[in-house]
Amino acid sequence: MKASPNKPTMVLHSAHRDQFDAPDRDLVFYDQAYDAEQLAHITDVHLWSPLDGPIDRLPEIITAMTGLKALSIGPGRVLPTVVTHLRQGDLPESVEKLSVHIGGRTLVWPDVVVPNLKTLYVGEPFRFEKESFPALRTLSLYPQRSLNNVRQALELPLEELNLLNVPTDEEIFRLLEPVGLRRLGLIGGRTLPTLAGISALPRLESLRLKNLTALGDISELAALQRLEIVDIQYCKKITGIAAINDLPRLRRLTLVGCGNVGLTTIEAKMSTLEWVNTGATT
Repeated sequence: MKASPNKPTMVLHSAHRDQFDAPDRDLVFYDQAYDAEQLAHITDVHLWSPLDGPIDRLPEIITAMTGLKALSIGPGRVLPTVVTHLRQGDLPESVEKLSVHIGGRTLVWPDVVVPNLKTLYVGEPFRFEKESFPALRTLSLYPQRSLNNVRQALELPLEELNLLNVPTDEEIFRLLEPVGLRRLGLIGGRTLPTLAGISALPRLESLRLKNLTALGDISELAALQRLEIVDIQYCKKITGIAAINDLPRLRRLTLVGCGNVGLTTIEAKMSTLEWVNTGATT
C-alpha cells in the first residue's frame, strides 16, 4: 500500500495497477493487507475498476478509512451493487462529499444513513429517501420525469441544487420557490423556453445554465438582485442579455458557446467585473 495524507487516493485491485496512470494520485490496493492507522489519515478517495475487472461491492478497505471526507465511485466497471448493496456502517461516518458515476438504469439508494454528507452528485437517474442524507446542502441529480425525486430533495436543507436535465418548463421555478436556494444549476434539457418565473427565487447568488436548447428570453434575471455569479454555456437561443446590466452584486460572468447574443449591450457592465469569459459568444 502507498498513500499520503490529504492527497487524492485511487483504490483499485492490484491486478489493474498497470491500467491506471495518474502520477498525481496515490494508489491503494483493496486486495492487499493494509495498515489501519495509515488508512485513517486518507481523506479523498476514488474507487475505480477497468472494463475487464468489474467490482460489485464496496471494498472493506474504504470502511477502514475513518477520516475519509470525499469519495468518488466510478466511472469504470463499477457495478450498481456497489451502491445498492451498501449496509449501514460500510461508509465512514466522516464522509462529507460523495460522487457516483456508474451509468445505466435508475439507481436506488439503500436504507443507509450518511449523517455528515453535505455534497452529493449522482450521474444517473436516482431515487432515495430524504432521511438518508439529513445534513445535505448541495445535490446534483437527474430528475425523474415526474419530478418526485426533486420534491423529495426539496425537503432537505439544501443551499444548492443542480438538475442534470430539466424535464419541464417554467414550472420548475414554482416548484423550487419555497426552498430559498442560494445556488441553482439547470444543466441540459429541451423544454425550458424562458426564465419567466425565476423571480420567485430572490435568494439566488449563483446561477448556472448549460445546454438548454430551447431557452430564449432570460430578461427576468434582472429580478435576482443577489446574483454574484452567472454561468451560461451552450444556450444558443438566448435573448434579453441586457438583464446582466441590472445585477448590482454580479462579480463573475461566463457566456460560452452562446453565439450572437449582443455583448455590446453589456460591455460597460463587463468592464466592472472581477472575472469574465465570453468564448464563442458575441
